[in-house]
Formats: sequence, structure tokens, C-alpha cells
Amino acid sequence: MKKHRILFLLCWIAYFSTYIGRQNYTASMSEIIAAEGYLNRTCGLVGTGFFITYGVGQIISGFLGDRFHPKWMIFTGIFLSSLSNLSMAFLTTPEAMTAVWCVNGAAQSMTWSPLLRIFAEYLPEEEQKTACVNIATTYPAAVFLIYPLCSFLIYISGWKMVFLVSGGFMAAVSALWILGFTRLERLYPEGERSYSRKTLDEYGTMGQDFRFTGSLVLLLSLAGFLLTVQGALRDGVTGWVPSYLSNTYQVGTFIAIFATAFLPFINLFGVYFANLIYRKGKKNELETTMILFVISLFSIFCLIVFEGMSLFLSLFFFAVTTSCMMGINVMLVSFIPSYFIRFGKVSTISGLLNSTVYIGSSIATYGLGALADTAGWSFILKFLCAVAGAGVLGSLICIPRWGKFLKENG
Repeated sequence: MKKHRILFLLCWIAYFSTYIGRQNYTASMSEIIAAEGYLNRTCGLVGTGFFITYGVGQIISGFLGDRFHPKWMIFTGIFLSSLSNLSMAFLTTPEAMTAVWCVNGAAQSMTWSPLLRIFAEYLPEEEQKTACVNIATTYPAAVFLIYPLCSFLIYISGWKMVFLVSGGFMAAVSALWILGFTRLERLYPEGERSYSRKTLDEYGTMGQDFRFTGSLVLLLSLAGFLLTVQGALRDGVTGWVPSYLSNTYQVGTFIAIFATAFLPFINLFGVYFANLIYRKGKKNELETTMILFVISLFSIFCLIVFEGMSLFLSLFFFAVTTSCMMGINVMLVSFIPSYFIRFGKVSTISGLLNSTVYIGSSIATYGLGALADTAGWSFILKFLCAVAGAGVLGSLICIPRWGKFLKENG
């Protein structure tokens, strides 16, 4: 229906804007290091601060997202993020940048879990997973835009202009969100919703039917481990690709940042490739995850073999790796929470799982920078290969437990 498409488009724009307001720092980090003379680990700490507050905030927002109106949570998150971005343009020390970027992480944590609840509440059941797959395109689309845009803005004005433009864009999107969603609400009578809005008392009643049993806690913990690995590979690789290219192939930061815009092409393919594996297979999220980890392991191994031989080959294998991580994110963060619709816990489970992604992201963003300063990029590639191997092993452990859960609750 037309209103479903408009609703999804509005959600897509809103979530796309949050990636603009976080990937802009990643895209311009190598230029900030070069222009300001900061160490890799110093700038990596700014990104780590974001991921820590984002990850912790995901747990809190996931809990609140099942109890408060998602419209206002998403608006607040986008608007506060726009203010954080605008502030970055006026800061001159890495300590101040870290503090403001931590606020940005907390603000952005208010968007994903409420967004997933909107899909569960407003869209027909058969359209929910399709929406989850399609919303994942916001990440590659944002990266595809932000890297060449940052490259251009840095070239004409410097890195501070990146945050001014991003902050202004997010402020405009926050206004579009609140106005657009308020109008759309009138088109959705309560009876049409597949997951109708509940009062606090009703949630309390539903909570009696939901238990974090030992088996469920173990399963979610294993999924969390896989997402930690996925976050380390996705954001760790993406964040340091420009610096890797600049150091390994002796190209300028302008060229390295612009070249990294190649990654989203295959990233976008990875989202739909993961969905294809899922639908053509046994419709088991963990089996799909294992296949994607195996592909990423092979890709990182190829990076080691062909290290220093070709900038384009390096970009290709980095793109394959990050694409697999995008597919894994869809399986574990978007698909798995949908099984908890009946309990009214979509946002809660999504928040718990998504928070673990950023444990890996925060460790990798700082840790890879520190390793680059001390051990060099060759060691980092071998380390990433071991991380991907841990993902394969973890998936194999998870598959039988998830299969049992699907039989009982699918």
C-alpha cells in the first residue's frame, strides 16, 4: 500500500541521516590526523567514545523503546545528533571532540530500536523482514555519499566544513521526521496494526509470558559474541581503510578517502546476497551468518596474500569483508528481534543485540589504531583474519541452539 511505502521512505531517510552524522568522522579521520598532527590512537579514541555510549545507550533505548512513543525518541535522537555534529566544527582539542562525540553516540542510540518497533507495529507481518533488509541499505548509501562528499569538502574548505554540512542536514531531517510521521499516524487506525501500541499496564501483563530463561540468555549471549566480532570487522575495517591505503600505497588522504567510496557498491550487494542465502536455504539466521563469516575469512586471507600489490585488489577484498558484515548485521540485529513480537519485546531484544555490535566497534576503532602505531598494518591483517575465524567458530556453536529455538517459537 502507498502509505506503507511512504512510512518506509520516511524511516529510511531518518536512519540514513544518522549514518551521515556518524560516518562523517570516520571518513574525515585521516585528514584530521594529518591536519592537526594527532596520533592514530588519539583520533581512534574519539570513535571509541561514540561506540561505547552508543552501545550502552542501545540497551537503555531498547528498553524505553517498548514503552514510549518511537516518534519522539527518534526525533530527539536525530536533533541532538545534529547539535553534536555542529559543535564538532568549533572544537580544537581531541579531548573535547571525544566528549561531544560521546554525546552523539548516546543521541543516536535512540533511533534504531524504536525504528524496528515501528516496522513491527505499523507494517503487515509479511512486509516486516523486507523492510528490515531494505533499511540496511542506509549504511552503504550513507558511506557512498559521505566519503566523496567529505573528500570534496576537505579539498575546498577543510575537515570542519564536513560537520557543519552534516549537522545542518540532520537538523532538517529531524523536522521532516516529526512533521511527516505525525501526518502518517492519521492513516493508521489502531486496528490495522500487527503489533498494536500497548500501555505500561499491558506491557506488565505481557511480561508475565516472557522469561529470560537460562537457555535464552545463553543464546542471546552467543549471538552477542558474533555481533561483537561483526562490529569489529565492519567498523574497524571501514574506519581504518583510508589510513591503510594511505600508508601502504603512499597515496594522499584525499585520494584514500575518495577511493574508500568504492566499498558501498559491494556493501549494498552484500545485504541482498545475505537475504538470498537466507531465503534459498533453511531460513536460519545463524546458518546464513556462518556462511558470511567463511566468505569474510577467505577475503581477509586474500588481503594478506596480495598485501601491497594492488590498491584496487585491497579495496575489493575490504569491500567483500564489510559486505559480509552488513549481511550478518541484518540477520542478527534485524531478523532475530522479529521473533519476539508476540512478547512486545522487539525493541528490547534489538537494543540488547545491537549494543554488542558496538562493543566490537569501540574496541576495533581504538585498538586497530594503537596496533597500527606499534605493530604495523601487516599484523593488523593477520589479527583480522583470526577475528573472522572466531566468527566462524561461534556460528557453528550457535546453529543447533538457534535451530531448537526456531522449532519452539518460529
